[in-house]
Amino acid sequence: MDGSGISGRPTQSARDRTRWVSGAGRYVADVRAEGALAAAFLRSPHAHAAIVSLDAAAARAMPGVVAVLTGEDCAAAGFGNFRALMRYGAEGERPLVAPFRPVLAQGRVRYAGEPVACVVADTLAAAMDAAEAIAVEYEMLPPVVGLDAAPDAPPIHPEAPGNLAFLHAAGDAASVAAAFAASAHVAAARFDLPRLAPSTMEPGGIVARYDAASGVYHLVTPHQGINEIRLDLGGGVPAARIMIELPDVGGGFGLRSPAYPEHAALLLAARATGRTVRYVPTRGEAFLNDNHGRGTRLAGRLALDADLRFTAIEIEYHTDLGAYVTTVGAFVNVHNALQSGTGTYAIPAAHARFAQYFTNAGPLGPYRGAGRPDIALLVERLVDEAAAAAGADPLDLRARNAIPAAAFPWRTALGATYDSADYAALIAAARAESGWDDIAARREAAASRGALYGRGAALFTEVAGGGAAAQDEAKVTLSLAGGRAVARIETVTGGSGQSQAETYAFILARETGLDPADIELVASPPGSTLAGAGSIGSRSTVSAGSAVADAGAALRARLLALAGLRANEAPEDLAIASGAILRRDGSPVMTLAEAVAASGGEIAVTGVKPVAATFPSGCHVAEVEIDRETGLVRLTRYVAADDSGVLVNPVVAEGQIHGGIVQGVGGVLGEGMRYDAAGQPLTGSFMDYTMPRAADVPGFVTLDLPTPSPNNPLGAKGLGEAGTTGALPAVANAVADALRQIGAALPPLPCTPLRVWEAIRAAEF
Repeated sequence: MDGSGISGRPTQSARDRTRWVSGAGRYVADVRAEGALAAAFLRSPHAHAAIVSLDAAAARAMPGVVAVLTGEDCAAAGFGNFRALMRYGAEGERPLVAPFRPVLAQGRVRYAGEPVACVVADTLAAAMDAAEAIAVEYEMLPPVVGLDAAPDAPPIHPEAPGNLAFLHAAGDAASVAAAFAASAHVAAARFDLPRLAPSTMEPGGIVARYDAASGVYHLVTPHQGINEIRLDLGGGVPAARIMIELPDVGGGFGLRSPAYPEHAALLLAARATGRTVRYVPTRGEAFLNDNHGRGTRLAGRLALDADLRFTAIEIEYHTDLGAYVTTVGAFVNVHNALQSGTGTYAIPAAHARFAQYFTNAGPLGPYRGAGRPDIALLVERLVDEAAAAAGADPLDLRARNAIPAAAFPWRTALGATYDSADYAALIAAARAESGWDDIAARREAAASRGALYGRGAALFTEVAGGGAAAQDEAKVTLSLAGGRAVARIETVTGGSGQSQAETYAFILARETGLDPADIELVASPPGSTLAGAGSIGSRSTVSAGSAVADAGAALRARLLALAGLRANEAPEDLAIASGAILRRDGSPVMTLAEAVAASGGEIAVTGVKPVAATFPSGCHVAEVEIDRETGLVRLTRYVAADDSGVLVNPVVAEGQIHGGIVQGVGGVLGEGMRYDAAGQPLTGSFMDYTMPRAADVPGFVTLDLPTPSPNNPLGAKGLGEAGTTGALPAVANAVADALRQIGAALPPLPCTPLRVWEAIRAAEF
């Protein structure tokens, strides 16, 4: 698809892409708000401290200052706790502990950057000056930094002794123990995945106002779906009284799905001042306060029999939640791992144990993949370790143990049900396209340049879709404009670069014969009462898109019934194409515009789709070269064979796979939040937090090998996170393979030049 309709006119998404690349995007900082006050936050300079006293008198007296809000003001306003969802372990060893998270700190600060006060002034400069004038006396408390420190440190929250937030076990421990006792081979792996800063193009921001007459709040803020953020703020304000306008969003990645303390503080500031209030964070604030991703430690063992068949897997999955539990930060690091904990393999026995801890770091949230790349890395590292120990070809070992295509739907030993796949076809395509069986020349060429050559594979699956909503709805309204039939789609999903307007238009056009250029998407309209979750978990096309298809089918039926009455024909004997309703011989009955006019100028329907998960999969192959003198890792080739089900918009799908791969590469080769012993972040800007750049990745080869999902009418599978889920293990395995040539071990992630150089030196000396 080229982004044009059948008339050659650009679709809404094509017009948006032109805006974005020409600098005409409308982000929060670009939103006009005449007479708006500026907000600035005083943030904790300490990772852990008691607030002995807070004196804001001097700040309130400064010129231009309109209000100073503190934790006491938020408590008086009645703000409750933020949501913390968990479906597992309610009757287990340690059900999830979700301590109160204040909008502004009350009594104690628990991470560097936690908001302590909010200053509202006529200008941003005045607000920032006043924030510095607030006098806070802190009493230092011992910081808890990292998973190793958490169990033995004093509790951050009294209700969580040992800083343990959650324990849960799943699977059959007895069957796993028996399988390991009878195994011929055992592979083991252990690693930490550092916290990641989910860096979007724009740092975000909020414009808030309060209508005293109606009691309604109005927010402009980037988000991934209106229902989630409304519910998150429902602890202090009824969700029905929060209208949220969606500006342009420079990437979601999970961090845009929940509400943050700053949202609640701005609601209160707007109500307290009776004025519109604007807050746009600095990039440094985003590093501190946007929910981080990953922060996990995984360990596992894989049992094999004498024929190299996988017989059991054992998983330990620990999570550093940070100072508080976010909406789904704890949940995704259990649910998503359980959904694909056995990978793509027919493993008959599995057991997984989860432990989550509080630390004095910023709260953890979902980040592209949200636990899926973590568990895929563990499974695929175990497979590569098993192959290396047995002297087996890594792809051959995967093919030997992959679930056969005829076995789907497949229920795993951890309780998930995979919908469809042909893993053998994915392996064969990746093997052929990557030249897997002919690498001698590449290895020799790298050696001649003083480099180590490595290749790595990942055969993965992941859960996509689902969500807290029971169903998704899409409202479609046909009307007339300029003598043409046009359609307006409303959903509660919020786009962040996925070209949803175009994809949904293609879906509706198939059913109604409309030109996609005549179809507009209104994503998450402020007053929407539609059901559904947002653009999270790779669910947009599968769930909301299926609801659009349902609405389209209903519209089609109504249009054909109307035309059948006029033509004295049975509706099933008519067709819709190119803006007209036709008889079987191709002669027109009426145009769509005439049908809409005959219906009073407007036809509106609401499509519904019950929520269902899908399981996209892929086989990715990465190739790297490592400079032996500097430890620099260079990604030289990347092949991705993916099964994303039926593709509605292939160009956009390929772009999503590319973007996901780059984020996976960043997680292996550079990205990682670092802290000192006092809990102070050492990576607070792009000067010290390494993001992958265009020059760091080669051109990707992407192959599409779909097996339609039976779980939705489109046959589609979510794909927004598949690139990351495949890239993390594929690139890590490639680095490990290169280092294995000289007996060096894979260093801790990220594989920075220093860490790789140290691994090489350790092996050589």
